[in-house]
Amino acid sequence: MQQFNLVRNMTRLLVIVLLITSVLCLTACSYMTDFVVVNESDEPIVVRYKVKNYPYTFAPPTTPATVAVSELSTRGGQKWQELNPTQYQLDPANRTITIRVMPHNALRVARARDDGWHQDPSASESFPIEEINVNGANGELNLKGQQAFTSFSKVSQALYTLIYK
Repeated sequence: MQQFNLVRNMTRLLVIVLLITSVLCLTACSYMTDFVVVNESDEPIVVRYKVKNYPYTFAPPTTPATVAVSELSTRGGQKWQELNPTQYQLDPANRTITIRVMPHNALRVARARDDGWHQDPSASESFPIEEINVNGANGELNLKGQQAFTSFSKVSQALYTLIYK
């Protein structure tokens, strides 16, 4: 009887250890990453980005949202202010979204659940944006193809930024 209890207790312990290990693996490998255009200039900028042609109805890959640069967090969890459709222009024929971003504000253009995908050199294929144009008082920035992805700099696991100064 004592041997049976020992086996039963060991089995329970093994199941608990396996469950905890599984949960830790799942939570450690996946998190949300925001891709953000940051306006560090003293003038408004206009951000226009083109979404890749997917087989579903055209829409922004992520609802455009802004936050003050001072409130950007490297850990995520910003209090994004999602823009309503009157605050940005959609051009379904060209698959573009155009937004005016005020000085010292950040614009979230894409958000992805990261399972390590953007550490892969071929990850630009999964990135939903194929072109980004930023125009402001200090000039224009045009990024196409893979550059539209690789120009975002990693700040943390939760935040990649493209900075306009």
